Amino acid sequence: MNTKTIKKSSTQPTKAVAKSKKNGATISGADKGAAKIAALETIARFILAEAARQGATDCEMSISSRESVDTSVRHGVVEQLEGAQSRGIHFKAFVGQKSASTSSSDFRRPALRKLVKATIALANASEADPFAGLLDKKHLATKIPDLALYDPAIAALPVEKKIELAMQTEAAALAADPRITNSSGADFSDGGGVSVYANSRGFIGGYQGNYCSLSVSVVASVEGGEMQTNGWHSSSRSFAGLESPESIGKKAAARAVRQLGARKVKSQVVPVVFDPQMAARLVAQFVGAAQGTSIDRKTSFLLGKLGENVASSHVTIVDDPTMPGKLGSRPFDGDGMPLKRRTIVNAGKLETYLVDAYAARKLKCEPNSGTTGNLYLAAGAQTPEEIIASVKNGLYLTSVSGPGFNAVTGDYSLGAAGIWIEDGKLAFPVSGITIASNLLEMFAGIVAVGNDLEFRSGTCAPTILIDKMTVAGE
Repeated sequence: MNTKTIKKSSTQPTKAVAKSKKNGATISGADKGAAKIAALETIARFILAEAARQGATDCEMSISSRESVDTSVRHGVVEQLEGAQSRGIHFKAFVGQKSASTSSSDFRRPALRKLVKATIALANASEADPFAGLLDKKHLATKIPDLALYDPAIAALPVEKKIELAMQTEAAALAADPRITNSSGADFSDGGGVSVYANSRGFIGGYQGNYCSLSVSVVASVEGGEMQTNGWHSSSRSFAGLESPESIGKKAAARAVRQLGARKVKSQVVPVVFDPQMAARLVAQFVGAAQGTSIDRKTSFLLGKLGENVASSHVTIVDDPTMPGKLGSRPFDGDGMPLKRRTIVNAGKLETYLVDAYAARKLKCEPNSGTTGNLYLAAGAQTPEEIIASVKNGLYLTSVSGPGFNAVTGDYSLGAAGIWIEDGKLAFPVSGITIASNLLEMFAGIVAVGNDLEFRSGTCAPTILIDKMTVAGE
């Protein structure tokens, strides 16, 4: 993958140009994107023809061209303006049941011929795999829906405005509480590009997308030297979808301040309330075990659980990559399969595994895509405040650390921090503790799901309450 980086360190940045002109006509970002897609599709067709000429029985490729800008400020001063451009081809060739993959950033035709030749040579030298091959043609996407993945307002945003937003966010955080004594910086980032997938079964298609994000991290401290660092961010496929600088700054400050004075608690078994970010992480770990590749390798705690209850009736987990304008949305997957809404866990019952073309052949089932888009735990009816109020003695979890999750057994043990709950109220911050259980037991023990679901990333969840976990402290 070829990457070109342009850096600036100036408080007088050049102005971003959102539109270009050709022969006196203004070319919009969307039109430029369509032209880039067409150019990449032309490259794909050349590679397809060259692969067939050189003896490949099948082939597939993904081609992309991307750019991004990162704007960072600290204490009201621009620390970094960095732009990056990248492009690349990932090509896979099949010779019968043999295959090989290579990558390149050189789009010139002599280089593409060499890429195809080298890949076919590698395929010929590899061992045959009876399950190797492309997705059957009947499963390929036949149309590419418009999922509102590109916002021209992001592309049109001047650098000066990005700096202003970052500075406003940092200022809001620093002004939110007198205990906020330092800033780790605020950042406005945006990026976008075009992606094309093509294969020798007749599929060729692409789409354009972009995104933006705004974040800040600050330090809270008190006399005696204790310091706590925390932050907040907002990401969106539309500029209008970002949280305001004031909201982001205030949330970052509140998250840092609330951990001041954190202490350990005695080891005990108690209910644990997961905040939305921690619940989303849990959902990602759970659904990761439903991957067809893991099922085939027998390295998943969900092996043999299809059609069985694997969670409480409060739990419904959905994957919907077709939601317009969401961060996880896209029209097709890496095999060229059209993506659609699917329920993975329905009221506690495991409805499906996530199966790509290769895993489907090994598992002798129909493919349904091995990737997720907008993965989420469906919202419940209770407010977060009502869930917390239902806990007499327990933990409100806001942070975890460490790799302590075993996808084979489901065993779960992570360093943790949060706020202790006493008599239904948030009482005092805690840190230096460990929470432990097993993911199947945890999901079976979800007794309440909040109504605060927000689509802040590709995997989301509301507040949840797990009836019991081991908290190891003093």
